[in-house]
Formats: sequence, C-alpha cells, structure tokens
Amino acid sequence: MPSIPTGAFGSTAAKAVVVVAFLAIGGVAAAEIGVFEDVVGQDDSDAIDQVPDGVDSVATLDASVLEEDVSARLYATAYNATVGASTGGSESETTATTATPAGDGADETDEDETDGFDDEPRTATSPVEMVPANLSAALDETENQTGLDPRAAEEVTFFEKQRENYTQPRYAGAVVHADWTESAVVEAASNNSDTEYENTTIDGVTVYQPVENESEDEDELSFGPPEPEEWIAVLDDGEYAFGTQQAVNDTIAVAVGDADPVDGDLRSAYEETRDDGYVRYAQRSQNVNVTRINQTMGQRTGLNVTAYAEAYNDLHVTSGSYYIADDKLGVESRILTNSTETARDVADITQGFISIQAGAIQNETLETQLRSTNVTQDGTTVTVSRETPVDTAAKLVRWYGSILTGSGQTGSAAAQPTV
Repeated sequence: MPSIPTGAFGSTAAKAVVVVAFLAIGGVAAAEIGVFEDVVGQDDSDAIDQVPDGVDSVATLDASVLEEDVSARLYATAYNATVGASTGGSESETTATTATPAGDGADETDEDETDGFDDEPRTATSPVEMVPANLSAALDETENQTGLDPRAAEEVTFFEKQRENYTQPRYAGAVVHADWTESAVVEAASNNSDTEYENTTIDGVTVYQPVENESEDEDELSFGPPEPEEWIAVLDDGEYAFGTQQAVNDTIAVAVGDADPVDGDLRSAYEETRDDGYVRYAQRSQNVNVTRINQTMGQRTGLNVTAYAEAYNDLHVTSGSYYIADDKLGVESRILTNSTETARDVADITQGFISIQAGAIQNETLETQLRSTNVTQDGTTVTVSRETPVDTAAKLVRWYGSILTGSGQTGSAAAQPTV
C-alpha cells in the first residue's frame, strides 16, 4: 500500500478518506477505531486522468464500499471489540464480541455483529465514548466536523513525488470528485486548518491560496522544510484539486491541456490492477540503505535480511488493489522487478517471510490466513494475493480488539498485526 499523502490536505478532503483503506487491509485493521473519521471514494469518472505526469505514486479510493454490508458489519465489530469493551457498553453492544485471546481469539458465532445498534450514538461522557457506534453515525460525524458530506464524494486519487531527503519541499496532492459546493469546500478548509484563503485565477482556473499569517513566530524551532500549506483548485463543477502549491499548479496544467496526465510504467501498473478494487494503487520503488535495513530489521527478526533489501533495490513498480468479492475481502499485489532472477528471489523471500510470521503468530485463525497467501512468479512479476472470508475477518477484528484494549495476549508474536 502506498504512502497516502493526506498531510498536504488533511484539513478538507482527507477528513473523508481513510476508513476505506483501513477496512481494506486484510479485514483486520478495522479495529483501529480512531481512523473512522475519514471517508472518500470513486465512481465511473477518471480522476486519474487529471493527475500530472512524473509522480511516483498514485492511489484511488472508492466510496461504494460504504454501501456494502461488510463495511457496516466490520465497523460494528471493531467498535464492540474496542470502544464497547473498554467502556463496558450495554449488553446489546457487546454480546457479539466477547473476545478470548487464546486460540482463535473469538467466538465462532458472528450472527449478531451488527445487532443492537441504534441509529443515533449514545450519549458520551468521555473521548472514547464519543466514537460513533455505527458507520452511519461515523459518516454523520464526519459531515458535522468538516462541513462536507462523505456520502456525496465520488472519487479521490492521491499522488505524490518521492523526496531524496526531508530537506526537499514536499510534493503531494489529490484530485477529488464530489458533489460539494465550492463555498463549502473552502469553508471546510478554512475552518479545519485555521487558515484564511483568498481566491485568484491561474490559466482560467479558480484557485484558493492560503493567506500568509504574518503573526506566526518565525523563530520557532523546526527541522527540515516547513509543512506545506494546502492549495485548492476548482477544476470543474464538483471536481477539485488539493495539495501543495506545485502539485496543484501541475494539476491545473493537465486540466487546461498544457501538460500530460500520469503515464508510462506507473500508469500501466495502475491500469493492470483489479478494476473492482475499492483501493487501487501503484508506486515506484525507492532504494533503501541495505546495511541500515539489515541492522534494524535484522535486530528485530534475528534474520539476515541483506538479500531481501538488495532484491528490494532491484524492484521497479509495486501495484495492487483491495476488493470485496463473494463475501470475501481480497488483496492482490503485483511486484514488477527488473529481472527474472530478482523476481525469483523476491518470490522465495516473500514466501519465507510469510512462513516465519505464520509460525510465530499465536493465533490459529491468523496463522491459517497467512499460510493461505498465494505467491506466484511470472517472468519479472511477482503476485501476492489472499482472500479472507468476512466471518474470518470479523473474528480477527475481535482478536485485534482484545489486544488494543489490553484483554488479549501481549507477547511479541501475538501483538504484531500482520496483513
């Protein structure tokens, strides 16, 4: 999964994004209740065609997943396993999620996952209890906090350029298609970031740029370049670009026909991912320090990972998608390498790491899921895929919830969520 650059525009569109991705990751990261304030998605339009060329990563999120019963069920399961368990919620809220960390870490019965939830969240007396008790309420809360209805979002495509070091300015942005009014978007951006905006025009496109705050303390201690401010461009009715100044300017150039959209091997890798994925991504590999990686990962795993790090540096592009099919959560990743020899090494090493993790994990269900991962090689490409039945995903969410709330095992093997 690529690094999604929400920081560059976290005060507006990103306030409606990340729940999709966390629902996606193996069906288990939904236990991270804290991320459920963000949702955005996609329809048949192509925001990818508005992303500028030369970027190193793209990732598209599809909001149709919010209409899936799976999403509501996993949210309810995650809520019960974390907030409900930690607050001693009502019997109807916690009956279905009694977690026992030993063995599979959960009951076999899943029928009551979404039962017992009122349309409105119960009165909260603590920050934890303020977490909405169901997905519908979470979406309402997102709208209340941002002024933007996530249900009106259609498509968001993030993009970013890699930086050789953190002294370089950041380049990141997103193209968002949503049934939001221009005034609502600007008001949300201003309210959520305490930033004033003034509008201008670039190549005939309306742009909202942040007004510099002269009262800021210029002597404030900081490391690296300052966090870039968010710019907003109105590309068309219901189509917006958010991000750093250069990223927005480049997106405008594409919109008016003065520059080409993302293309080449990155675009090809993206297009070859499953088109039914509610998360689709592609990213270029970035070389790593082999010695440093072996020192850090080697110390944690007890393994010599030099071969893996060297193979990583011979990778080309990684792409993939997360999807729902036949009542299963699926993940499919494709690793494009520069040679068949590297692909063979990557496949062997990947399979080896999966086996090591499966042998170390102290949960039978998760171990079974890890061992069901399929690793194949076709020429210079390695494909890693797995499908998790929703019932199994719900059990894993409850097990992770027991760890997060302190009622589960805390040993190193048991407490390392793996996707």
